[in-house]
Amino acid sequence: MRAAILQKGTLVNVVRMARNPAVAAVLLAALSGCGFSGDPHVVPLTTAENSLTKIAMAYSDAHGQLGHGPKDVEELKPFLKTFGNPDELLVSPNDGQPYVIIWGKNPAGGPTDYKGLFPILAYESKGAGGYRAVTDVRGRPMTVPAADFPKLKFLGGHTPATN
Repeated sequence: MRAAILQKGTLVNVVRMARNPAVAAVLLAALSGCGFSGDPHVVPLTTAENSLTKIAMAYSDAHGQLGHGPKDVEELKPFLKTFGNPDELLVSPNDGQPYVIIWGKNPAGGPTDYKGLFPILAYESKGAGGYRAVTDVRGRPMTVPAADFPKLKFLGGHTPATN
């Protein structure tokens, strides 16, 4: 029907095809779109966000195969090799510190109050420039202002050390 509307191209033809002014209004609204014209703007992940996503995916793989969350970095590394060099992936390029990973937990949980994130599984120890990169249990990364860090909910009730 949309093709026919676009081919005929007039408001009168839209109304006639819909045979109901309310339906015509909905059709016109749908055809007008949201005003978007052009390619979407995609913001690439930072190196830290990319590494944290890979850590979360490896953690989930480990949980699935081991039947429990990895208990330490040595238990995680074989699963992380799928995504690259574990020794490089486990260190933040922003602060030079190993990422803090919450060990031995089931990577589960629902949305929290902070921007739709699920419980945080791993994060930068210090971050840089007033920001810290984190990833939730789904592998969704986000770089958050340091001031917002206390608002985050962490897997298994974990409490980050204060820096």
